[in-house]
Amino acid sequence: MIFDKVLQIYQKYYICIHCLGRMFSLLGSYTTNFERGNSLLLSLTMENHWSFLSLNNEQQKKSIANLKILAEKAQYLPAQKVLQNEGLSISEESEQSCYLCHGIFSNIKKYVDTAKSNLKDIEYNNFLVGTSLKAQINNQEDDFKAKFKILEAESFKSHFNRVIGKQLTETLEKPPEFNNPDILIIFFLDFESFSIELNPKSLFIFGTYNKFIRTIPQTHWFCRNCMGKGCKLCDYSGKQYLESVEEMVSPEFVKEALADGSKFHGAGREDIDVRMLGRGRPFILELKNPKVRKLNLTKIEKRVNKSNKKKVSIHNLRYSDKKEVIKLKAEAENTKKIYRARVVTSNRITRETFKEKIVDLKKTFECQEIHQRTPNRVSHRRADKIRGKSVFKIEGIFVNPQLFEFVIETQGGTYIKELINGDEGRTSPSFSEIFQVPLVCKELDVMDISY
Repeated sequence: MIFDKVLQIYQKYYICIHCLGRMFSLLGSYTTNFERGNSLLLSLTMENHWSFLSLNNEQQKKSIANLKILAEKAQYLPAQKVLQNEGLSISEESEQSCYLCHGIFSNIKKYVDTAKSNLKDIEYNNFLVGTSLKAQINNQEDDFKAKFKILEAESFKSHFNRVIGKQLTETLEKPPEFNNPDILIIFFLDFESFSIELNPKSLFIFGTYNKFIRTIPQTHWFCRNCMGKGCKLCDYSGKQYLESVEEMVSPEFVKEALADGSKFHGAGREDIDVRMLGRGRPFILELKNPKVRKLNLTKIEKRVNKSNKKKVSIHNLRYSDKKEVIKLKAEAENTKKIYRARVVTSNRITRETFKEKIVDLKKTFECQEIHQRTPNRVSHRRADKIRGKSVFKIEGIFVNPQLFEFVIETQGGTYIKELINGDEGRTSPSFSEIFQVPLVCKELDVMDISY
């Protein structure tokens, strides 16, 4: 019987009403653990009071003993009142702390008020509560349940999260969000102390950028020699390159969002010496631990573009999410890109020969898949493998006998410079093979990216 088990518990330990109900939370529905625990104690008190009032002396003795357990060990006020009303004395028990929670569930307001205070300077629309318990709490509870053969209990963590979440919802006037919360509130609990960690969800901003100069990479590069520590070779900057698109764009966002930092996610990337023109390259800026979530994107765009005039500009800003980051990365190599390449040769080629070679280029490459081995220039940081890429369209312009311009539409991720020079046979066929003279791409621009 469940009543027998409750009495066995209180003969050995004192546990609060919250934890008593929690030990039997799978029995009965649509109630709280506190109500469940109180119902158990009240039912026990009523049953033993009724037995006490019967004429059976043996039953009366047993009922008195049970009522004293409830009054003295469980510190249950209705049981204490029954004994007092019947003229029976009870021993004075000093107030005890719950064996399972040490008063945590009786002092929920303390945890709610601390969380509210910590959240006061953070902007968010919803939240989720999480809990990290000291091993002692879990171990002690596991031993307790094993000793009394309790199988119907709700875990400490589940009960705490629910109770705190409900109280915070009322106090903060903000709803909980279980799938994608703006902020995760983590309580680190010990019997004697607690702390709170706030983990705001990253804020994601989508945009497109143009890069107008040929001397900056897309993202921050650490110095290869010191790996960011600072050395003589990098003039103690820790950087391989002093500027990057990321470092020109992100500071304004970090500043406005009061974020701890940022991460730049690009839809592919262009080489340092390649300009990004046309409609721009899509990117998503991830702002980490932002305290402000509602940003004036128009104002930020104007500030970034003004401070980086003739170098970098951003456009089409809007809010995004983690799912779009994953999609952006996954689809980068399946986009179509249009490049403009200015190509030189040490040999002289006539206009007529150039026209003939353009015809050969179209026959060889258009609507065909080419295979490129990882270029020599990036082999130190990329796996040595052969990649299949599609070439869709090629146009050529004769500038002079040693200078030409090509417009090439290809699949994202195609190595254009190697498509032109052949990279010592690692890309074959190549423009150089078709022209039967060495060709070198001197300038390359990305003119458009389909997205």
